[in-house]
Amino acid sequence: MTAISAPTATRQRTSTYGTVVSGVLIAAFSLSVVHTIYAWVSGLEDPDFTVTSPLAWGFYAVGFGMALLARRDRPWADWTVAAYLVVLLAIAVFYYPLTFTAEKQTLFGWFENDVYVGLLVTAFVLQVQRLRGVSLVARR
Repeated sequence: MTAISAPTATRQRTSTYGTVVSGVLIAAFSLSVVHTIYAWVSGLEDPDFTVTSPLAWGFYAVGFGMALLARRDRPWADWTVAAYLVVLLAIAVFYYPLTFTAEKQTLFGWFENDVYVGLLVTAFVLQVQRLRGVSLVARR
């Protein structure tokens, strides 16, 4: 008698959109916090947005709160995160360049700005796919 072994199942690691969007937002806001501290220490900060201003504290509280909200599997949460990202991207494209003038741009500032906006765009694209009900499947 010959034994036939069953094929070994390969384990596939999966993540939900909520988990990925949340992680991308946490990365974006963490980078932004580091830059805010760097700008404050180096004297390059926007006087209205420093580590000591309530505006900065509120911005980061809402940002990290949205990162946590992205993990909720509810339509209202999905739409809230998407709307928040639209507003944040509009600020990043239309307002931030007015405050982040050439004399404030260091190598780290330039890097932070581009990576931060790139992470926001990535989170937005993933959030739109989530709202559309698209499933992403990794293939080998």
